[in-house]
Amino acid sequence: MQPTFNQLVHFCTLAEIGHVGRAAEKLNMSQPPLSRQIAMLESTLGVKLFERGAKGVSLTLAGEQFLQDAREIINLMQQASRNAQAIAAGQRGLLKLGSTMYASYSVVPHIAKRHKAERPDVELKLQELVPAELTKSLLDGSLDAAISFIDIETPGLNSMILLQEKLVAALPEHHPSANLDHLSLHQLAQDDFITVSRNMAPMYYDSIVTQCQKAGFSPKIGLEVSVQQTIVNFVAHGFGVALVPASMQYAPVNGVIYKPLTDAPTIQNVLTWSAKNKNACLDGFLALCRAFSQSRTQHGTAAD
Repeated sequence: MQPTFNQLVHFCTLAEIGHVGRAAEKLNMSQPPLSRQIAMLESTLGVKLFERGAKGVSLTLAGEQFLQDAREIINLMQQASRNAQAIAAGQRGLLKLGSTMYASYSVVPHIAKRHKAERPDVELKLQELVPAELTKSLLDGSLDAAISFIDIETPGLNSMILLQEKLVAALPEHHPSANLDHLSLHQLAQDDFITVSRNMAPMYYDSIVTQCQKAGFSPKIGLEVSVQQTIVNFVAHGFGVALVPASMQYAPVNGVIYKPLTDAPTIQNVLTWSAKNKNACLDGFLALCRAFSQSRTQHGTAAD
């Protein structure tokens, strides 16, 4: 038989006050039940914890050691209770966030920085995936949230637009239009386009095709890649041109020139999460993202 938590609390209170009557009063109980609890504790341990005297009680050597250990146990129990309550309230725990490579250059660093400052006890685990894999991971629960160009109509997912940014043209440095300050999308009608395959990022792919058609031509897809960060590398080697989010300019690649477009098309950075997700940390993260989205709407930029 082991001591109960209440017995430890009663013991520590009596040890600190040194008088049964006053300790019982502090514990909101009468003196006889407290005396019985202490006697049961000593019987359970098989040691004498207190010396009884006319003016009160004092600890034996065994009692002094037991007091140190009992206080540590009580502190651990109290901390365990606080930890459980914090996790249930979403103040501690783990949140798994996935994103595309493009989002890693636009919104992800700023959101991660804010999250660390506002919720330091919630670990934010980041993972970079292609859009199709992000959707799958959200639906099977291996991710709590994702930032991508994911279609906001995906069944089973809720969404929030974090940022709308312009697309820019990524050109090889020796492209005929590389020296222009601005160019229209129609000026690229004869170029081969490099993009991710449609099954990897349908929303992004369709957006590029639609914008080219609005400019009066259907793009010649010269190369489709499965990993997004390879697009600008192939542009640098002269395989074609690409339309990429403006934030990609923060990751300069030798041999690539980024050019703004007149009447530039835009693409949305969208936060998505499963409606069935029960992670208590998610609500706080969503609130932070809403505040971020509102601040970006007001300032019109992706940077803090």
